[in-house]
Amino acid sequence: MTLQAPQSEPTDKTFVDELEAMIPQMRAFARSLCRNKDLADDIVQDACLKAWAARERFISGAPMRPWLFRIIRNLHTGHQRKAWRASSLAPEDAETTLTTPGAQEWTCDFQVMQDALRHLPEKQREALITVLAAGFSYEEAAGIIGCSEGTVKSRVSRGREALVALMTKTPGKPSESRIKLQAAPANPLEELLAIHLSGAIPPETELPARAA
Repeated sequence: MTLQAPQSEPTDKTFVDELEAMIPQMRAFARSLCRNKDLADDIVQDACLKAWAARERFISGAPMRPWLFRIIRNLHTGHQRKAWRASSLAPEDAETTLTTPGAQEWTCDFQVMQDALRHLPEKQREALITVLAAGFSYEEAAGIIGCSEGTVKSRVSRGREALVALMTKTPGKPSESRIKLQAAPANPLEELLAIHLSGAIPPETELPARAA
């Protein structure tokens, strides 16, 4: 995706350069939220257009990533609302409660984490991606998501437990691609989620299949 800026406007050129540099992270964030490659790409394109239209309101020198992620999040929320209205489903119907078993050694690979992430409740997945993967503080994440800092902390905590539970239940023997993790999975989970968001291993990439 290439954006054209008037060459006579160095401020606009700088803005476009920064925006284009953020597109890979924007695309990964959008894909993590909506789990649909084509829809995510459409959302990123719309986000770029909205950001460009609002460039005069952007404070020069301020971090661009939280601002762009907030635009993506708002666009995704708007799409969800349209989908819910079309299917007559209430947003809260998608919420589920998951608990994690006690401390235990468990093994997973990147694909297992991605599969589990897709099955998390929307709000928990969003909080995990924003805080653990993107690295935003709870305060910054609250501004992006549009809720209180305490709510973000709660969703991250519950989301982490739910993700561990889902990954622990995954059947199959460990493959060469698996990463061994212990019962306190915060740091390994953050690493896996960060890889997921960075695009180093795209969502559509298939890792070696697990042994039967």
